[in-house]
Amino acid sequence: MVDGKEFYIESDFRAGIIMEKILLSDMDDENKILDLVGVFFPDEQPEDLNKAVDAILYMYRCGDNKPLKQKRKQKNGNVELKPKQIYSFEHDAPYIYGAFMSQYRIDLNEIKYLHWWKFQALFKSLNSDNKIVEIMGYRSADLSKIKNKAERDRIARMKNLFALPQNLTTEDKVALAGAAFGGAFM
Repeated sequence: MVDGKEFYIESDFRAGIIMEKILLSDMDDENKILDLVGVFFPDEQPEDLNKAVDAILYMYRCGDNKPLKQKRKQKNGNVELKPKQIYSFEHDAPYIYGAFMSQYRIDLNEIKYLHWWKFQALFKSLNSDNKIVEIMGYRSADLSKIKNKAERDRIARMKNLFALPQNLTTEDKVALAGAAFGGAFM
């Protein structure tokens, strides 16, 4: 329901992945909002974009309305909200695909529909022996809290090895995502 009217909202996991791609893109905020509304409301779009975005965020956050907690980073003297990115659906697609196949026997390329909330529950519940979970652990590790120098050096090397690329073009990101998730982004 948006502004008292019922709308179809896209709930397939691919829409959530596209949302992350849009949010991480270099587009200006206005175009991001217009693209997101187009993705999540493919049939008919609400007139009030703010309320449409609220509905999209409700879907994306799996029904959680609590405010997001984000770490503040300094950038050129300005405070900027920037969550630490420990995975990328585009860059890590082979690891995520492999984890879903091995643990759940779900082929993300072949499945016709998987609700975003179910996808998120499954993603968050991946066993620690899946490579993507290991990689996210390296990316999120706080080296300052590791006392043993040899272990800190090992984790630092792994963190560097599995660091997310920051300089891919939008076209590269779309191509990677499309190839990994069955052409859903082409």
